[in-house]
Amino acid sequence: GGMKMTIKEKLTEKVSGVKSLATAALLAATIALSPTPATAGGSVELMAGHQSTTLDTKVSTEVAEKTGLFIRQMTTSTPEGEVSYFGLADLSYKLVGGLDVVGEIQAAPGMGVIPRAGLQHFGKVGDLAVYALATVKTMDHPDGEVVVSLSYTPKLGESIDLLMSLEDLTSVGKEGHQFSIQKLRLGATLMEKYHIGAAANLTELGPDGSFGYDIGGFVGVDL
Repeated sequence: GGMKMTIKEKLTEKVSGVKSLATAALLAATIALSPTPATAGGSVELMAGHQSTTLDTKVSTEVAEKTGLFIRQMTTSTPEGEVSYFGLADLSYKLVGGLDVVGEIQAAPGMGVIPRAGLQHFGKVGDLAVYALATVKTMDHPDGEVVVSLSYTPKLGESIDLLMSLEDLTSVGKEGHQFSIQKLRLGATLMEKYHIGAAANLTELGPDGSFGYDIGGFVGVDL
């Protein structure tokens, strides 16, 4: 049927995912080795769940005064060998305090390239960090997306911190709720850069909110 992918399409998707992943790794390495680490950084996380395995790469850098670039790429594979890819790039400009205006491009096989625009805010109070991003699609059939990320990272010892985080992405279209994804992490940060612990990804689809979940563990490193 029309919903099934041909072998050629699957191979093309896999090659595309691998190429995108290689590009992200190269960019991350370039930024990590650059002479301005104060304005650049990133992270790599591998989450292995009972349903799938996801490699989540994030890279951020300052490209000009008050202007930042953030790139995120997620490659997910299932035990059956199905590979999916999603990537985004945000260009942000600082308005005031922790508030930025954002232009975003999202891309994935089958979805194409989608431009978005909106506002983001980052704030920190003690060991609690809060990030929020709200965008709208700037093309046919506009929709709204809201990303909220909370992380709590108190010190447990000289070289170990507690890590608790929640990331929620919710998309709303003309017909109402389209999908929501929550990523929960509970673990520890070692030597201020290595992360390990338990992970759960929850998904609600469509107006009726049909529910799915993936439970496992994660390891990560800050670049």
